[in-house]
Amino acid sequence: MGHLRNGQGVYGRLRKRLDAYPIGAPSAPALYEILKRLFSEKEAFVASKMPVRFVDLAGIAKRTRMKEAQLLPLLETMAGKGLVLDFTRKGKTLYILSPTLFGFFEFAFMRVRDDIPQKELARYMVEYVHEAPEFVRSIFTGKVQQGRALVHEETVEPEDAPRVLDHERATHMIREARMCAVSLCYCRHVMEHEGKSCGKAMEACTSFNGGADFLVRRGLARKISKEEALDIFAATREAGLVHIVDNVKKRPTFVCHCCGCCCGMLTAINRFKVFGAVVTSPFLAAIDPESCAGCGLCAKRCPINAISVEETDSLTKVTVDDRACLGCGVCKPACQVDALRMVPRKEKVIVPEDAWQRTVLMAIERGKFQNFLFDDLDRLDHAVLRAITRIVIGLPPVKKALLAKQVDSRFFQELVG
Repeated sequence: MGHLRNGQGVYGRLRKRLDAYPIGAPSAPALYEILKRLFSEKEAFVASKMPVRFVDLAGIAKRTRMKEAQLLPLLETMAGKGLVLDFTRKGKTLYILSPTLFGFFEFAFMRVRDDIPQKELARYMVEYVHEAPEFVRSIFTGKVQQGRALVHEETVEPEDAPRVLDHERATHMIREARMCAVSLCYCRHVMEHEGKSCGKAMEACTSFNGGADFLVRRGLARKISKEEALDIFAATREAGLVHIVDNVKKRPTFVCHCCGCCCGMLTAINRFKVFGAVVTSPFLAAIDPESCAGCGLCAKRCPINAISVEETDSLTKVTVDDRACLGCGVCKPACQVDALRMVPRKEKVIVPEDAWQRTVLMAIERGKFQNFLFDDLDRLDHAVLRAITRIVIGLPPVKKALLAKQVDSRFFQELVG
């Protein structure tokens, strides 16, 4: 086990490969235990050699020096476990290594299965994702995040409804999706194995478009109609769950239906005060002190404790912490005296155009953009070039220019394509 504790050997190389992604994989004993239970040594070897970007079978064979006939069944097994993603583009199958969070961590618990030790994994998942502040602060650094809160549309005042853009509407995403699917909620499934189930809806993790296609094809989710997807959203709104969507304008791949007790993103806010773990909606809860009855029901409803109730001898004061408020609207139905409204934020919420732009922006923020340009960990010249590029991109004027909202995804595609 020494090679695991010290991050050496094939699992150490795999962790280093995973850490090249923007979301990262900070070293910790629990992570090595997770990798050891999900990846065989041969699978870990292949995964550690895969580039950060999409690659075909021939490209993986070249990196691993294995024959394609040997690789193909191995990749099939890995895709079945969600360790790699496979997509067909222009008649060619392309593969990419799945990241940790928003990747194989979730895929491992999207259905009940006996080919992996889910109960053991759950213990290490909780230790790694929920109980390590250094991990939480590492993966949720920066302003660009994987997840973005959606406001519950019916909580927005009629005069503000035109402000809600299409990519901020769950109903629009569902109607525009070419495919919808649902699977078990990774977070609540993990907590169920730990004996900490909150009782909220279990089959409530929705996916769309290419993400839905992969999950259904690999048996990790079931295909559903748009009508069933709308019903799921309505039920989870009624249950007070937060809708956290893939943080993109075009072709979102998931919407999580999150509770404050099980969700890794919301517990990062609740336990460690990492308020930027989820990008907010363009709205903010606001309380009219003249109308407020001081009942505190909105505070009880808030999943991240952004609303507080202060008791004094003469009155009860209810306030909203603007830093923490996600603008989800979960609190609004609790107010029986119409003292709480969802009001537009003063600062505009910037949303990446697509998944590629978001990934690159996250990489720049986290000092990992060089990994897309020089991604062969075994080449000394790539190591030198990564070091030089990181220094250059880390310079404030360069970083500011690359993160400017005027830079669109076509620039990024040409830069690393």
